[in-house]
Amino acid sequence: MRLTVTVKRRTVSGMSAETSESFRERKKARTRQDLAAAAMRLFAEHGYEQVTVDLIAEAAWVSPRTFFRYFPSKEDVLWGDSDVARDALHAAILQRPQGESPLDAIAEATAGLAERFDVDPEPVLLRARIVAQTPGLQARDLLEYAKWEQTVEDALAQRLGKDPGEDLTPALIAVAAGGALRVAFRRWVDDDGRGDLKALIADAVASLRAAVCQTDAAGLAGT
Repeated sequence: MRLTVTVKRRTVSGMSAETSESFRERKKARTRQDLAAAAMRLFAEHGYEQVTVDLIAEAAWVSPRTFFRYFPSKEDVLWGDSDVARDALHAAILQRPQGESPLDAIAEATAGLAERFDVDPEPVLLRARIVAQTPGLQARDLLEYAKWEQTVEDALAQRLGKDPGEDLTPALIAVAAGGALRVAFRRWVDDDGRGDLKALIADAVASLRAAVCQTDAAGLAGT
């Protein structure tokens, strides 16, 4: 009788192929984290515009060529985690209870993500300061906000079962909520992160809802 034997492939170091792949992924993640940490440290010490890619690479003990494997440009370091954060926000909005209003779903989902700022707010605060002090980055900042609004719009369209190409509701709510969240975030930054960002988000959304209701009531009273 012929036997079939499955042999797990080994690397030269004795690790399985699966373990080796996992190690490579962890090493890549660590290198990316090291580059981001070195860049933010240098930005804080010397100012964004004075720091070059060569300096960042040297501080992280890698070559400039390696830097560009992880980040297309120096400014991309500032928004290196944005894609992951937007995906998390999209999922969080969809996971909110179905009976919750769209504004409340956005506020609660965003507040949940904001909890990570309680652990270490300094990188977020530093990025906000850098953007405020560097005119060349402000266009990119607006683009990033637009991406966040698009993420919220897409999640709301899916949550509400609406076609955003036909129904303006998801886009309008996303833009209005985005404005309220930006106000909350700006106040938190102005206070050097000492305030309760989740409470600021809740207050901003509540103020938005009250303003809309007051406008509607004034309009009805004038008819």
